[in-house]
Amino acid sequence: MATSDIQDIVDEIATTLGKGISVDDLSGRLVTYSVQQGRADEARIRTLLTRSVPADIRAWQDRHGIPAATKPVELPPNADLGMRARLCVPLMHHGVKTGILWILQSDDTWSAPAVLGQVAQLSEQINTLAALQYDKADPQLEERRNREAIFRHGCQADPAAFEDLRTWPALYALDTVHVLVFLPTAAHDTARRSDIETAQLRVALHQTLAAHSHVLASSVQDTHTTVLIRSSHGADAPAQLHRDLSAATTTAHTGTQHPVFAGVSSPLKNLDRLPDAYRQAVIAAQAATVDPEIGPLPDWDDIGPYRFIARNLSRDPIHQSELYRQLAAADPTGELLHTLEVYYDSASVNQVAQRLHLHRTSLYYRLGRIKDAIGTDPLDGPTRLELHLAIKTARWMRRPRI
Repeated sequence: MATSDIQDIVDEIATTLGKGISVDDLSGRLVTYSVQQGRADEARIRTLLTRSVPADIRAWQDRHGIPAATKPVELPPNADLGMRARLCVPLMHHGVKTGILWILQSDDTWSAPAVLGQVAQLSEQINTLAALQYDKADPQLEERRNREAIFRHGCQADPAAFEDLRTWPALYALDTVHVLVFLPTAAHDTARRSDIETAQLRVALHQTLAAHSHVLASSVQDTHTTVLIRSSHGADAPAQLHRDLSAATTTAHTGTQHPVFAGVSSPLKNLDRLPDAYRQAVIAAQAATVDPEIGPLPDWDDIGPYRFIARNLSRDPIHQSELYRQLAAADPTGELLHTLEVYYDSASVNQVAQRLHLHRTSLYYRLGRIKDAIGTDPLDGPTRLELHLAIKTARWMRRPRI
């Protein structure tokens, strides 16, 4: 969670309302205020200068029940304090009050009911602001950030991070431990997510991870989340965490279902293997996003040719397979390429026909069309090998970059 997230949301609310906005924490300290000022009264200016609510202003707030308020309250003006009217909007998260959003009277047309009507349309932003304040108030926030950074750098093979990780009691004995990498909401769409969606998602992921006793370390980034997790007593901790993070992602996006792809490394029993296990999990998660046949939560051992492709392509290929290019040009709907991929991936002709819902005669007809398009038998050994690898490589090129 970054202070900039809170600032962005406050500025968005202020712009929508056309009024000055400020946020106080529960101790009366000013957290932030909007760039849009409106007509700043004397009380607001005093608060901005001291970065806290002056005692006389706070007494006026207390007199009107602001400390106990859990629903919006209009605070009347006070000429002696140089204070115009305000609307107090308590920030509530999971029933916990995390701060106060103040909406300030900007002109003589002030109407608290009218402002409340506008506020009702901003519930998503206000709920996110409350969640961010909740996260910010965590007394272990700084320690969590430090641990996340150390774990993240350890995954990148930083020697100093390794030395620190070796001092963590939870990592003294690694037994049935895996690295998981999650790509929530199709990480290749990250650039299209709004600041509010990104902030909501980050808070939801942190809170979900904190609730799992099997999580030994984690790092939440905008593009992906990395987790070191232990399974024990037959528990499928990766699958359970995947379900919970999927639910958290849906909640963070106000009920909209988004896929959460994840990859699981091979077992990690030596901390020195952390960077390699991290890379395995990244590749498995990326493969899950481009190939539905391997499922949303594949292990490293389940992704077949992508293990070879990812580790042997230092960059995306400049030249496609000539056979692949010919077939793609003759197949604008992708039907023939899909048929061929299923055929190559399957164990028998009957299995192919069942998966494609085709009669065997129709399947052979399609294979004949493929042969005509490329000028050679697609089931011939070298041709089959080239096309199969080309099809999987084309999928791999559509992966989200991390």
